[in-house]
Amino acid sequence: MIRRSCNACTISRDRLWAEVRRQLPHFRTLAKAQAALALKILCYIPLRPQNLTSLTFDVHLFVRAEANAISSLEIAAPEVKNKTDMAFDIPRRTAKMLIEYRDRIAPKIIGHRPDRLFVNADGSPKSQSTVAWLIKTYARRRAGIVLTSHQFRHLSAKVLLDAEPGSFETVRQLLGHKSLKTTVGAYAGIDSRRAARHHQHLIEQALAARPLRNRVKAKPHNAER
Repeated sequence: MIRRSCNACTISRDRLWAEVRRQLPHFRTLAKAQAALALKILCYIPLRPQNLTSLTFDVHLFVRAEANAISSLEIAAPEVKNKTDMAFDIPRRTAKMLIEYRDRIAPKIIGHRPDRLFVNADGSPKSQSTVAWLIKTYARRRAGIVLTSHQFRHLSAKVLLDAEPGSFETVRQLLGHKSLKTTVGAYAGIDSRRAARHHQHLIEQALAARPLRNRVKAKPHNAER
């Protein structure tokens, strides 16, 4: 399920972005671009829906075009549910898409560079419900999966815990939970099964990597002692 969801989202957002770059400026093109960017961001940075909707350039999104430059997404404590600062590196490909959207795609439709990521054709901010609808609709239509913006957080937690059973602190930091108890309470239900699967996989890897050795022939019973 995880692999299918991730692969489907990747194909969907890449195709959407290719269409955006080919199409003439239109409010539907704007929606497609925003859907592609939302899917891209949530796959790597599973933000809460309210924080995703309010993303603003040079306030939360610091994107740089220079080679080897690090772009970042930062949310100050007062805007976070648990009142803790959050910061993430933005993958280079995602940063390039954000720059292209801000500098070339959106200005052709709204008439100027947007301050916020999610805006209407008149430049006004999109509501959280509209952004949520975009994500769910394009994920279903283009990727064939039912996945809401909030469910990306559950998907990210499962990806991490399947790879590293018991790594609840890593999940806590990624999702921005204030208490480890919250993380464990939400995702520990099947951790014994997950840990067992991971252990079995490690055993199979070890056995597969074990070098073949010549068998030692047993001595006959009447052999001289």
